[in-house]
Amino acid sequence: MPSKPLQFCAGIALCLLLIAPPLQAKTASEALIVHMNQLEGLRSDFVQTIYANGNIVESSKGSMALAKPKLRWQVDAPFAQVIVVRPQRIEIYDADLAQLTIRETSADQTATPASLLMHPEHLLSADYQVSQFGNADARVFRLTPTGSSALFQRLEITFERGTLESLVIIDWQEQQTQIRFENVLVDQNLSPSLFELSVPKGTDVIRG
Repeated sequence: MPSKPLQFCAGIALCLLLIAPPLQAKTASEALIVHMNQLEGLRSDFVQTIYANGNIVESSKGSMALAKPKLRWQVDAPFAQVIVVRPQRIEIYDADLAQLTIRETSADQTATPASLLMHPEHLLSADYQVSQFGNADARVFRLTPTGSSALFQRLEITFERGTLESLVIIDWQEQQTQIRFENVLVDQNLSPSLFELSVPKGTDVIRG
């Protein structure tokens, strides 16, 4: 199966008009949770760019929907792909390959950016060091896993004037995935059908 922009949610990366309340949290982790708890009912467009050695190696765009604990990540270009993340299950549909991949995940899997979007309370565990910098207009939260089992070595989440603005993931090969969010809306009444994949008859189903 050819590589697709999956690094945000499984490959994978976190879209929304989000105004965070005044922060009264005492730690960087708690401050980030205050922001991320506002992401319920989220819809957004995104532009994702992957860099290696300072060069662009892949670029894609699409849309995202989040209704915890479910996530839909839809790539429109250059290749159509839909990823749906649900508890203990990830489904990936590649229209051009007529292929659906279903992956089972463990109940305690927390080492992906997608899992942190859906379960920000995991930030309070000892698995991450969280720091913050910037000002009231642009606040950046940096997450560094304390173990080597995470899929990334650094994750940065930026909120601009209270709105989720970008997500940057650095993997263990120093490859950088940058996701910028546009047309952000929150508190949307999202249809459950958004998180159900309906694929054409004859689609090749791969489990693993």
